[in-house]
Amino acid sequence: MIPMTTDMTPVAPMNPASATRVPDSHRSRTEPAGRPRHTAFTALIAVEALKLRRSSVWVVALILPVLAVVSGSVNYMMNRSQLSHGWDGLTSQVFIFYGMFFCSLGLALLAAASWRPEHRSTSWNAMRTTGHSPVAVVAAKTLVLTAPAAAMQMVVMLLTWAVGAGLGLGAALPAAFVVECLLSILAAQPLIAVQSLLSMRMRSFAAPVAVCLPGLVVSMALVMKGSWVANVWPQALVTRALTLGSTAVSGSAAMDVGGVATLLAGTALSALVCWGLLITVARRTGGAR
Repeated sequence: MIPMTTDMTPVAPMNPASATRVPDSHRSRTEPAGRPRHTAFTALIAVEALKLRRSSVWVVALILPVLAVVSGSVNYMMNRSQLSHGWDGLTSQVFIFYGMFFCSLGLALLAAASWRPEHRSTSWNAMRTTGHSPVAVVAAKTLVLTAPAAAMQMVVMLLTWAVGAGLGLGAALPAAFVVECLLSILAAQPLIAVQSLLSMRMRSFAAPVAVCLPGLVVSMALVMKGSWVANVWPQALVTRALTLGSTAVSGSAAMDVGGVATLLAGTALSALVCWGLLITVARRTGGAR
């Protein structure tokens, strides 16, 4: 029987499915849409890694370590009578050049090369139409720079080992040398964030690299004086990581638990500030200009 209202107008029977149906607009607010955030960010990392594979960052990751090892090796052989014999003499000379100059400059070039395609094409605007936040894209783009940065340290280790073995210094690298290279990957994170920020906001390839140079001068002064600021200055952190226990650089920390702990604590504090600044600028400006 069809129900009737008081004015005898028939009322259509209610569809049970429609009674429990949630409006689309309400569902979009209450039900998750698309992939989970961690999955989406992993996809961004993969995309940026593919971009790096086709970029010139790997040329930088090869050339800068070669220049550092060649410079250090030549200096070692020319002053061999005045330097300590064995691996310590060679590695100290390599890291004087690499830690003071080439490594930080290489990180600046890596960041500039990574951001260059975004300024020269419309890929950044295309990425922003995918629904990913600028913060997520910038974070992914900056994080993947750790890969070529680590490659730089591996090249330095391999080339230094090859030179040392060729000079008859032994078949194995000193453990301290390997530890310094590994620590420098962590210590580089604040500088990677700073250079990524500069490269993101500056359309010129050379400008962010040029900004890094005064930072290197300040870094040298801080490390030589043994200033506490060297524990948080981005370029100085790289230098300190690569010269732990070195007698060739005055103001170097000892290669012991205290020296490593101080380096890691300063790296964590500096990374918090530098990465926080990068994320804040990306959120407020929307990323690349």
